[in-house]
Amino acid sequence: MNNKIIATTPDNEQLEIEVLDIFSVVGYEGKDYILYTLGEEMDQDHERAYVSILEEKDNGYSLTEINDSKEWQEVQKAIEEDIAMAEDENNE
Repeated sequence: MNNKIIATTPDNEQLEIEVLDIFSVVGYEGKDYILYTLGEEMDQDHERAYVSILEEKDNGYSLTEINDSKEWQEVQKAIEEDIAMAEDENNE
């Protein structure tokens, strides 16, 4: 899968990122969250993944850090639920 976009960080740095998933979180409607990688290998089989708030701007995409601990907990829960659903589908 090659699903790459250019996104701007809060430091105004432009990054080419590979999109793993874009999702929403119950209770935080109106926000899109992105799970992505920069291609950094953690070990032979895994890459480091990141999660940010994704905003579509006139000139492309921007990434915003999740600074609220309650919001971060809900985002983590949504990711875990997605993983569990994917594992269930693979086991059927």
